[in-house]
Amino acid sequence: MKKIYIFGLGKGKLFVDRCLRKENTGILGLVDNYMSESLGEIQGIPVIKQKEIRSGFDYIIVTLMQYEKIRKEMIEQEIEAEKIICFFDVSDAESEEYWSILDPYKWRFELMWKNYRDVTVPTLANLPYEIYADSKDIQEQCPRIVGVDETIETILEGHKSLARFGDGEFELMYGRRRAPFQDTQARLGACLREALDSTEDNLLIAIADNYGSLDKYTDEAAEAIRTYMSRRVRKEHMNLLKPERWYYDAYLSRPYMIYRNKKKAGKRFDNIKKIWNGRNVLIVEGEYTRFGVGNNLLDHAACVSRILAPSKNAFSRYDEIIEEVRRQGKGKLILAVLGPTATVMAYDLAKEGFWILDIGQLDVEYEWYLRGVDERCDIPYKCVSEVAQYGEIVTDAKEDYVQKYQKEILAKIL
Repeated sequence: MKKIYIFGLGKGKLFVDRCLRKENTGILGLVDNYMSESLGEIQGIPVIKQKEIRSGFDYIIVTLMQYEKIRKEMIEQEIEAEKIICFFDVSDAESEEYWSILDPYKWRFELMWKNYRDVTVPTLANLPYEIYADSKDIQEQCPRIVGVDETIETILEGHKSLARFGDGEFELMYGRRRAPFQDTQARLGACLREALDSTEDNLLIAIADNYGSLDKYTDEAAEAIRTYMSRRVRKEHMNLLKPERWYYDAYLSRPYMIYRNKKKAGKRFDNIKKIWNGRNVLIVEGEYTRFGVGNNLLDHAACVSRILAPSKNAFSRYDEIIEEVRRQGKGKLILAVLGPTATVMAYDLAKEGFWILDIGQLDVEYEWYLRGVDERCDIPYKCVSEVAQYGEIVTDAKEDYVQKYQKEILAKIL
C-alpha cells in the first residue's frame, strides 16, 4: 500500500477522489495552504500545511489545476520530482508508474471530459462573437463598452465615481457564489442589481469587456473568459444589461496581466495615478489587502488613510463599514477594495456626493507589473484573492512601509 498526501481541497480533489485506487493507498494527510482555514481533519484525515509534510510518503498528489508553481516549490524543498503527481498534467496521466495509485482509464477520461467541457464547448459557443465581433448583427447582441483608456480619462477629467461588475457580481445577482471571499446574500444581490441599473450622472457603471473579440487578451485569459461566458451566462448578462446604454470597462483595474501586449501597462498605471495626484485618499479595504503598501502606487497622493474591513464576507458588516467611511471620507477620494461590497458602496456613496472608486485588483496588478511576471503570484506581505496563500503573510514591523501603513489606519471593523 502506497502512503500519499493529497494537496488541495478544492474542485480538483473531486476529480482525484473519482480516480483514486483506495485499495492501494493510505492517505497520510490533506494539504491545505489557505492562511485563514484551520480545519483540523476531514473524515478522520488530518489537514496540514505544506511545511508540515513529513518524510516517509510515496507520493503527493497535487489536485490544483494550476500546478506548476506548487511542483516547483516542492522540488525546491528537495521533494523528489518523481514523487509529485500533478493530476491535471497530461504527461503525468500517461506515466504508468502512477497507474497503481490512480486508475488510468478514469484519469484520462476525466481529463478529456474536462477539456471538452471547459475548452471545446465554450470555444465553439463564443466563436461567432469573436470572429464576427465587428459585424452589426453581433454588435447588437453585445453591450456597448467604452475602452479602458477612455474610462480612465473620464474618471480623471470628470471626477466620476466608479462601480465595477465582474463575473462575481453577476453570479451574486443570480444567487450564486463564485468568489471564495463573499457568500451569497439576498440583500447583496438586490443591492447589486439596483446599482447596475443606476443612472446617477456622477457614477460610471463598468463591466468586463468579455463579450466580443478576445484578441487583445493572453491565451490563458481568453480561455478563462470563454469558459465562463457560456450561452447561459451570456443570456443572463444580457437580461440584466441595457443594449442602448454605454458601459465602461471594468478591466481598468487590471491593466497588466490579462493583456497580450503588456507595453501599454506602464502608461495606464501612470494615468491612473494622476487621479489621486495631490489628493487626500481614504482606502477602505480588507484586513490584509494593503493597497499601495510597499510600492510607489500612492506616492503622489497628498495624504493616505485607511479603514480595515473583513477579508471575507465584508457585506455582513456593510452598514458599519459605510457609516465609518461617511465619517472619514468627506472631502477625500475614496478607494474601495472590498469585492462586491465595494461595488454597492460606490453606488450608495456616489448618490450622496462622495467621490469613490471601486478600484479592485489594481494594486496587485501593479505588483505583478513591477516584478515583470507573466503568471499570477502571491505577494509575501499581502493577501492576493486570486492566488492561494502558500505561506504566512509576512509583516516585518521594522520595515518603513509597515510602520507607515500602520499609522495610516483610522479604524478597524473586523
